[in-house]
Order: sequence, then C-alpha cells, then structure tokens
Amino acid sequence: MPEHTGSTLMKRVGECLPLVHRGKVRDTFAIPDHPDLLLQVASDRISIFDFVLPAEVEGKGQVLTALTVYWLTGVLKDIVPNHLVAYGAGIDTYLPTELCALPELESRALVVRKLAMIPVECVVRGYLTGSGWQSYQRNGQVCGHRLPPGLHDGSRLAAPLFTPTTKSHKGHDQDMDAGKACDQYGSSLGALSLVLYEVAAQHALRDGIIIADTKFEFGNGYCLADEVLTPDSSRFWLVPDWKEAKKAKRSPRGYDKQYAREWGKTVVTPFAENGSPLRLNQLNPRNPKHRSFVASVDVPADVLDQTTVLYLDILNRLAHMDLWSYQGKVMGM
Repeated sequence: MPEHTGSTLMKRVGECLPLVHRGKVRDTFAIPDHPDLLLQVASDRISIFDFVLPAEVEGKGQVLTALTVYWLTGVLKDIVPNHLVAYGAGIDTYLPTELCALPELESRALVVRKLAMIPVECVVRGYLTGSGWQSYQRNGQVCGHRLPPGLHDGSRLAAPLFTPTTKSHKGHDQDMDAGKACDQYGSSLGALSLVLYEVAAQHALRDGIIIADTKFEFGNGYCLADEVLTPDSSRFWLVPDWKEAKKAKRSPRGYDKQYAREWGKTVVTPFAENGSPLRLNQLNPRNPKHRSFVASVDVPADVLDQTTVLYLDILNRLAHMDLWSYQGKVMGM
C-alpha cells in the first residue's frame, strides 16, 4: 500500500484551489476555471459515531474513490443521473497544471457536478441492524415502518425499507418518518433509493455478498451524488457468515467500518450519566468536552490495519481485482 498522503496532499490542493467544505472524510474544492464543477478528495480519515478519530486508515480514501467509480460507471450507470464527471487520470483535464499527473490525487479524487443537495440521508435497509435494530428494540418500528415481532439483530427484512435520516454536519443524524420525508421532498426520493439498493444488492449477491444497508444522497433533479455503496456508507456481509450468525440471532462481522465501531464501543470515557460511565459510542459530538476527549484517544494500530484489510477485501470481491489493478485498468492510472 502506498504511503498515505493525509494532510500534506490536502494542503497542496488547498494552495491551488479554494476549499469549499471539509467533511469528516472528504475535502471539497472549487475549480475556478470550471465554476459548475467541484473536486472531491477522499482522505484516509475515519469517523465513528459522528466523531473523527485522531488516526488514519491507510488507503481508505483510495478504496472509497474506486468503489464509487465502480458503481457509478457500471452497475448503476443507467438507472439515475449521477454527479460524476471525471476520475483517475481523467481529472487532470479540469485541474491547474500544478495538480496534474499526481498519482496520490488521481487515486482519491473525483471531479463532480456542483449540485444543490437534498438535506436527507436516504438510508435503505434490507436487514435489521445498527440504529435500525436499536429503534426496533425501543418501539418495534423504524422511521414509521411497523415491523413484526420476533426479529433479531441481523434479521432479513421481508422487503427493503426506505428509512431516511436528517443530514447533520455537527451531531447525530435523526430518524425521519419515511412518508413525511417523501411528502416534503418528493416520492421519487424513496422510490429511487429502493431501486438503487435492490439493483446493487442483487448484483453483490452474485458474489456471495450481502449489502445489509446503505445510504444515498441526491442533488437537484434527483441526481445521485456523494460516495456510493462504499464501506463507509454501507454494511457488507458475506452470505456464509450471515447464515452462521443467524443461528445465534446476531449480525455477522462486516467488511466495512463496523470493525472500528465495535472497538469504539469498548472505549470507556471519563464521562458518566446517572452514575454509569459512558463509552465512546454514547458520547455527544456536539459536546466540546466529548470532542476533545475523542481527539486524544489512542486508536490501536491493529484496529486501523484490520480496517484497511477489510476495505481492500470488499473491493476485491466486488470488482474481481485488487485496488492497484482497478486503478490501472479502470481509472487509467
């Protein structure tokens, strides 16, 4: 794996292009010579429970970029319009000379159309886990969908569900009632999300991969944007693992960010509620003291290394080639 470039690359890009937005993982830059386009650069930063950890997962940004290219130029290409304009070596056409022919940038950046984004995380669940499982345990429903009794973490749902959330830049996303979200932003929001999920899920299943859930984002005209079906935005399971876990009524290990989340659940913090110590996953990202604590946490090297392994593995299984081959054969690097 090439050495990660981290803040050095972002600084170099920022010296040439205006920074528009810094997200948890991606930095977005304007391209002055192309005012209708943006450059999105995926870093190796990792966030869990809406906190950015003080560590990087080597190669993560390259995997996120490659998988987004994989889905948008292949399986999902003709279903809905998407924001992708250029990737890999193709981004050089739109960039100033100082940023051209940089493999470290070509491997993790996309040139995309500038869109007015719909402020909804369009989550689709084919299986009950994560925050959906937590909601079900509280009241037997998820985002207004009443579910039957007797389900467990990892249960396959009778049909995929559109379970949207708000899009928060500072705190936790909040569940939205699916019907109300469609009333406000149009029924196509839910319908397109479900179609995209079902097409991708059926495609992945051919390789023995379950997409348990994922989230999509759309811009004006229901143009598909942001990252698509990556290990940051989705849960990927292997069919044999799911079948084995089902016997114990639990969810299987994921080939995604779940490994880091599970570590986060074990981190005891100096904060307490009702006399009980809080773990990292129970902290509030809006609380400055909580943010300061997370920024000081030492993330074990094995957690970062194993996350890299899982991200590379799921790309290999879906694309039928490793990251470096994909970058060379598909991304023109």
